[in-house]
Amino acid sequence: MIKVALIGCGKVAVNWHLPALKSLREAEVVALADIDMERLNRVADKFRIEKRFVDYLKLLHDPDVEAVGVCVPLHSHFEVALAALDAGKHLLLEKPLTMSLDEADQLIDRAAKVDKKVLVGLNMRWHRLVRQTREIIQKGILGPIGLINNIFSSCHYNRLIPGWRLRRKTGGGNLIENGTHFYDMWRFLLQCEIEEVTAVSCSTDKSDDEPAIVTARTANGVLLNCVLSDFLPDRNEMEIIGRDCLLRVSLHRFDGFEFIPLHSYAGDVRNRLQKIAHFFKELPQAFLQARSGGDLCLSFRNQWKHFIDCIQKDTSVECTLDDGLRALQVALAAVQSVSIKQPVRVIQATRKIIG
Repeated sequence: MIKVALIGCGKVAVNWHLPALKSLREAEVVALADIDMERLNRVADKFRIEKRFVDYLKLLHDPDVEAVGVCVPLHSHFEVALAALDAGKHLLLEKPLTMSLDEADQLIDRAAKVDKKVLVGLNMRWHRLVRQTREIIQKGILGPIGLINNIFSSCHYNRLIPGWRLRRKTGGGNLIENGTHFYDMWRFLLQCEIEEVTAVSCSTDKSDDEPAIVTARTANGVLLNCVLSDFLPDRNEMEIIGRDCLLRVSLHRFDGFEFIPLHSYAGDVRNRLQKIAHFFKELPQAFLQARSGGDLCLSFRNQWKHFIDCIQKDTSVECTLDDGLRALQVALAAVQSVSIKQPVRVIQATRKIIG
């Protein structure tokens, strides 16, 4: 059993990481750290965790802690992650990677000098439907891919959101905080690098990117598009258009796959009947998944399971610091594109976030 600690007790830690870890027999959460003592005690009481630290450095010096999950705001990622490596801990670092490419380069260089596992927390790689989508693409069922279109909104309206989470200069905003999932997902699905990015935002503040649209192109010519918002009804949907077929994926639904032949249309009776049949086919499995919190919660569980397996078996992690760096490069290009109102080549993008 690997003894794990979390640094940061915000929403992501409470709603996803801690329930995922508590469900694993291979892990034991032995400590938490947070600068807010009241929140720290509330979360620690809820999950029955005895060791509590306001100073994360004291947690890192605890010999019982073998692996650390870093769930702090982005502007603190570099400092905390570097300290965790210096303390000899295995590290799971939430996305996005860092605030700048200089910080990312330093972190990668430091990680290469220690014999510890480091995984970037891009949990959508472990989402059941994303995994299945990747298999479908790799098998060539859709034919050559021409376009991927995503819509993501998380419906935070009237909810309490930390100020940093909404502001680009502190690592928040749609183009960075939300968009990073999709920059990595596109690379994961297509196994190809993103070459150029164009981004626009309706924000009157010019810093929170709400809402935002990102359009991109891969090195082999696949077009990519994503609509991002924190204040619209919950959606996480994707359409993948191949030469032979369109695949529609809804990541919030257990029956989230829908194949539509390109010579047909969505309202066709046969397509609708197939959709109904697929619903009932997936329904029994959906009841089992619901007991574990659904696909989103399971993506965090599977991510941690993979990380812990890598520690125990001394195998390579699937989502590396280099993967985090690649996604960060796209985020920086998107932010720069909004600022200059022009397309930006990823390799020529600014090296730090433009506020």
